[in-house]
Amino acid sequence: MARQIEIRTAQQVTLSYDLAGAGLRILSTLIDWGILLIIGLFIFRALDNSLFAKWLSFIVVTFYHLIAEIVTNGRSPGKILTGIRVMRTDGAPLEMADLFLRWIIRPLDLTFSLGILALFVVNGTQRRQRLGDLMAGTVVITKKHSSHYNYTDLMKLHVSRTGTSINFPQLRHLEEKHILFIKNLLSSHEMYSAGAYRNALKKCAEHLASLLQLEKTPTNHREFLQKLVQEYIILTR
Repeated sequence: MARQIEIRTAQQVTLSYDLAGAGLRILSTLIDWGILLIIGLFIFRALDNSLFAKWLSFIVVTFYHLIAEIVTNGRSPGKILTGIRVMRTDGAPLEMADLFLRWIIRPLDLTFSLGILALFVVNGTQRRQRLGDLMAGTVVITKKHSSHYNYTDLMKLHVSRTGTSINFPQLRHLEEKHILFIKNLLSSHEMYSAGAYRNALKKCAEHLASLLQLEKTPTNHREFLQKLVQEYIILTR
């Protein structure tokens, strides 16, 4: 059984993620069930055990994981607290359809079998996937990841960008760790919410524009950072 999943991004960076073990996933599920219990008790106390309270509780319990993971990009409150999250096996951004497929299989995986089926399948599959993950093409990972280049990757990038014009010759004076940081940021969009990711791109672009002594930061921060990486590789390889 694999402990990691490696994904090759469009920027030719290999990202390695640790697959979440059964223990963390069980703990995450127990936390979510505890949160649901607290919410249910609050609803019944607030609404005097009425029929409406029963229906509201049913709706909350049924859609809790789906809504939570859509809003937080693959992390229920239990996953947030245990430091794990859902991601696609191809590294692409999660879509609502992916999370819906995981959710629709959840009763079979977890509810009706009390988690026994999920535990059996997670421990028996190469990528520690439950049935919902297998259906959706997803895995559950820890938030830690590493990325690395190899010489072949860099040469491929160099060859593919030989026609790129050089607008920032001062890039040759930057350290490779700065470019590696940019590459990691460009490749790690699935780890953050859209707002946080855009803010990170903005801060990084502003910092690089300052280092390069540009009069103003280009408005398209992602495109600017990608351009810097391409030119740096051409200048230094």
